[in-house]
Amino acid sequence: MDQENRSKKKGVLLGYVWAILLVIGVHTFMYQPYTIPSGSMMPTLLIGDFIFVNKFSYGYSRYSALLQPKCVTGRIKMGSPQRGDVAVFFHDFSDESEMSHYYHGIFNGFFQKLWQKIRKGIGCPMEGVNYVKRVIGLPGDKIHMKEGTLYINGEPTKLEYVDTYPMNDRGMPPVVKRYVETLPNGVKHYILKAFPFGAAHLDNTEEFTVPDGHYFMMGDNRDNSCDSREIKIVGFIPEEKFIGSPSFLFFSTEAKFFEVHKWLFAVRWERLFKAYVDKICHPFSPNL
Repeated sequence: MDQENRSKKKGVLLGYVWAILLVIGVHTFMYQPYTIPSGSMMPTLLIGDFIFVNKFSYGYSRYSALLQPKCVTGRIKMGSPQRGDVAVFFHDFSDESEMSHYYHGIFNGFFQKLWQKIRKGIGCPMEGVNYVKRVIGLPGDKIHMKEGTLYINGEPTKLEYVDTYPMNDRGMPPVVKRYVETLPNGVKHYILKAFPFGAAHLDNTEEFTVPDGHYFMMGDNRDNSCDSREIKIVGFIPEEKFIGSPSFLFFSTEAKFFEVHKWLFAVRWERLFKAYVDKICHPFSPNL
């Protein structure tokens, strides 16, 4: 009987081990669930959206792994980011103040800080956070913001006014203007402008030249996005730090992440319906 019980316990334990390995394998090599915490990519992605990030869209590096072990170097390349892609990448904290900005939330950031200590304890420190932005500049491109208009290699991108858009983002006006921006390769996407052209913090910048192996990233919510225009904070993104591209929106709620009891009553059903229909109509689309 004791032998039988030991065998059962061993079988259960082995089952848990295989389940954990399966989750880690899927997370590292296939898809990673990701929650949108800020409004920097509105209206494309909203606060409270839950997405799956396609890990094999650009290949694998240490940033693809759960613990991001520093002993892993280089990248297995399976594709390159294209202009107009929505992409998730790893951003290193620029200083202590930026780190403290992210380490807050439930119980004053207890779980984030605990996760940091665990990582440091096993030799895999991670001083940064995942960002999701749009690929604007490719290696060698010259990027310039002038009076709120994006210039790529000396040419202004085409902007067409669409309508007004309700903004539910802290510190922003309640209603903003929505435009369609057309990139040089023909990719069209929405952007939001909360302030008059030329009046926002990042509406006028120097001309940036994107280095080899790097990319220039920007949020669609142009007046409320910390991105590559903040050259000393985010700057150019090395290709090895790309994690993947969002391929599917599987849940969306207006409730806060930790308000699980409110999720069902705050679901954005119309957004989910559109996401599922779009994915059925375009099953091989690499992006949302």
